[in-house]
Parts: sequence; C-alpha cells; structure tokens
Amino acid sequence: MKLRTVALFLLATGVACRGQPAAGDEHAGHTKGSPAPAADPHQAQAANAMPAMSGMNMPAGYSTINVDPAHAAAIGLATARVEQRAFRRSVRTTGIVALDETRTSHVHSKVRGWIENVTANFVGKTIKAGSPLCTVYSQEVYAAQLEFLSVLDRTPTKSDATGAFADAERSATQQLLAAARRRLSLWDVPEAQVARLEQTRHPERTFTLVAPRSGIVVSKQAIAGIFIDPGTELYVISDVSQLWMLADVYAADVPWLRVGAHASLRVEGLETDPIHAMVGFMPPTIDEATRTLKVRFDLDNKAARIRPGAFATVEMGVDLGSSLAIPESSVIHAGDRSIVFVVKGSEIQPRAVDLGPIADGYYRVLRGVEDGEAVAIGAQFLIDSESRLRATSGPGAGHAGH
Repeated sequence: MKLRTVALFLLATGVACRGQPAAGDEHAGHTKGSPAPAADPHQAQAANAMPAMSGMNMPAGYSTINVDPAHAAAIGLATARVEQRAFRRSVRTTGIVALDETRTSHVHSKVRGWIENVTANFVGKTIKAGSPLCTVYSQEVYAAQLEFLSVLDRTPTKSDATGAFADAERSATQQLLAAARRRLSLWDVPEAQVARLEQTRHPERTFTLVAPRSGIVVSKQAIAGIFIDPGTELYVISDVSQLWMLADVYAADVPWLRVGAHASLRVEGLETDPIHAMVGFMPPTIDEATRTLKVRFDLDNKAARIRPGAFATVEMGVDLGSSLAIPESSVIHAGDRSIVFVVKGSEIQPRAVDLGPIADGYYRVLRGVEDGEAVAIGAQFLIDSESRLRATSGPGAGHAGH
C-alpha cells in the first residue's frame, strides 16, 4: 500500500511538473514586451492529442496525460509493441475410454423361461457371432414347436389329393406352416434347430440363445436356474476393436473445436506412447451441472492395447489465424469496456479497444490500436487513476472524453 501511494505521488508530481512554470518566474511563458493571455491547459492538451487520436476511440471519462521518462521509470512503466501474431489455442482436458455404442449389443430373451445351461460363463470371454451363450427352457417355445409339428403333419402331399379344393387346402396349410416357422424365428430359436425339428419331428426341451455379434462379454446376468423374462438383460457384448474416448470440454473451448479435428491422447498405462485420434461427434447440448460438452473421439484398438474405463488426457492445438495482438496484461476491463494505454514518448493516450478471443496470454485486437504502436504493460492502474482524475478535476473536466 505504501508503494502504491508513493507511486501515485510520483506520477501526479511528474504530470503536474510538466505544466508548472519555474518557481519565482511569474511571467514564465510570456514573450518580452508583449504579454499574451494565458492558454487553457486542457484545450492545449486536447489540441495536441487530436492528430494522434484520429480514427481512434478516446473513452469517455479519460484524458491524455504526460509523464517524463524519469517518473515513468519510477512507477515501473513498461511497454509492449502491437504486432501481428499467429493465434493458436491449446485445449487440454481429460476423459474416459468407453465402449463404442454402435458396436455393442444387449442380449435379452424374447420369451419367459428358465436358464438351464450357461456357455458364456464369465465376463471378458471372447466370443464369435453365432456362438452359443446359454440354453433356455420356455413353455411358449415348446408349445410353438408342437404347433409347428401339428401343422407339418397335416400338410398334404401332391399324391394325397388332386383338384382345386386340394390345391387350396395345400396352400392354406403351407401358410400356417410358414407362420409357425416365423414365430419360432421371431423368438430367436436358431434356424438350425428349426430345421432339425422339421427333420426329426421331435420337439426339443430347450432352445439356444446365440451371440448377435463378435466381441467380448462386458456384462453377464445369465445364471443357470434363474427365471427370466424379456426385461432381463442377460449379456452385453461389445466389439472392442474400435472404442470411444469421451472428453469433458469446457463451454469456453467448444467454439474452437470441430468434427474431424486432430488431437493427441495419452491413455492411462500408455502415457509414453501418445495416440492420435479425431473428434468423431460433438453433441448439441452442454451438461448443465458441469458446464462441459462430452466430445467423442474415435479410437482404433485393433491391437487391443486400450482398455475401456481407462483415464485419458487430451491435448489439441487449434489454429485461429493471424491478427493484431496485445498482451493480456495491457488491458484494463472497466465494466463493458476494455481500455489500453498507448505510449508515445512522454504522452500516454487511453484507448477503448474491441477484443477477440484470448490465446496464450494475448488478445486478438479487432479495433482501437494500430500495428507498431506501444501499449503500457506496467503501472496501468496508476495511469488509469491519473487519467480519470485528470479528466474529472482538470480545467474543462466536464468535456473530458469528447
């Protein structure tokens, strides 16, 4: 606090001394023999600032000030040059490796019954499409087999009868047989079992549930002897040759991402070997609780090195193009305005600037400063205080900023 007070005193002293006549010289500033009326310091300052401020935005409530080099050094004033800069935003976040939902199947029985034998008997087992999972006894399926055999036994052959009536009866019976076969198929009775039933004419006590896809068993509820119905999830089977990585991206970073953008991922257990992946999907809604978007990255896992559930970190570099740039430390945010101080020799001009996004500590400047100008990056708050004070308490203060 003492340092700030001293700095404000030095700044005020430096600004004041530049406009004060020498001690004891009451006629300083007058030409000999022809005294001239004293000039309004505020008008002179405004006149000096006008050419430099052409096309620029002097914020209301501020005034140009002058600080000599000695006092500028004393208050720690430093500058940075306004220049073109290539903007590249780094997005870093974390996520979890997950199963590819488009390559995952949930296995249910379509009828009520009891599980008798379990073939896929542990989580993590690798299976192929069509391989048996478990056998189920169902009264409905057993009755449907008997119905199928009954229709099959009544099917007339061409040698049994002739004529239009016999042909119509044969056609109707074939339709009933196709319906009975279709019912068994809709209940997931394997085609091989239906063909065996038609050949042997003997119903089987159980039918076999088979795997709908190749993959690994990631969840299993099938236990021998339990009663099941269509709502009972027996297995979850997923192809893990392709995986997802779901990353939580903060809302402020979402505008810089796009589907197809590349990223470098480091998966838990494989940190020394970064994985390159692309953004596969960006959902349309942001999570209200976390204010993040679940961005999906598609991972190739044919080598089976990545395991679902692993923690991962994500790093992306987004090119934003080139633009005029100023350091973040040069900007003072005053309400809905952004103010910088342009240093030209001993003159310091306040400017209102329009800013774009910030990246790596630099703001993209849309309007307010020009290429090659110098902006203050030290003592801005002291300068801000003095500029406001000068605008409100000096001669003609009511017109400051006009």
